[in-house]
Amino acid sequence: MSDHEISMGEEQHSAESSHVAIHTDHLESEESKDSIGKISANLLERGDSIIYAIVGICFFLGGFVALGYSFWNFASSVFVPNLIPANFASAIIQLVSDLLLVLIIMEVLGTVTHYLREHATSLRPFLFIGIISATRGILSIGAKLSVEGAGNPQAFYQEMIELGVNGAVILALGITLKLLGKQVDD
Repeated sequence: MSDHEISMGEEQHSAESSHVAIHTDHLESEESKDSIGKISANLLERGDSIIYAIVGICFFLGGFVALGYSFWNFASSVFVPNLIPANFASAIIQLVSDLLLVLIIMEVLGTVTHYLREHATSLRPFLFIGIISATRGILSIGAKLSVEGAGNPQAFYQEMIELGVNGAVILALGITLKLLGKQVDD
């Protein structure tokens, strides 16, 4: 081998070594950027979980207070002197409406706890919340009509429209649940 061939081989080896060094520096730079990204994502996920946990605790406390209020309101409506049947019926319907509100709160709490466990949300609880909410609206209107009667024709007409909309919402969400089937499962 001539001196020229040896020096060419050394230059090529040197170029390859510098290319490897540049490539290694690039990988180290990407790894440091990636580690910063991983640390940031980890901190944000922990912060996200903390906020969800605080919201979950608030929903739990809100559900507990709403449940207590439901019973207190029912007792104060029923245990009065000279209770008439219309007031008793109204108190029962109001109790059912209040309990449905507690169910809505607890369904949202279930969504929060599911997110904390799985870090994913599901469509099913929101469909149930919509159905329960529309049912609560129907009960509220029914209670109002049974206690107050038809009254003003314009108000009666608006209440009938609201009943129809709530019924349509229940039907649409029920059909959605049926059509989506397993896709909306957790």
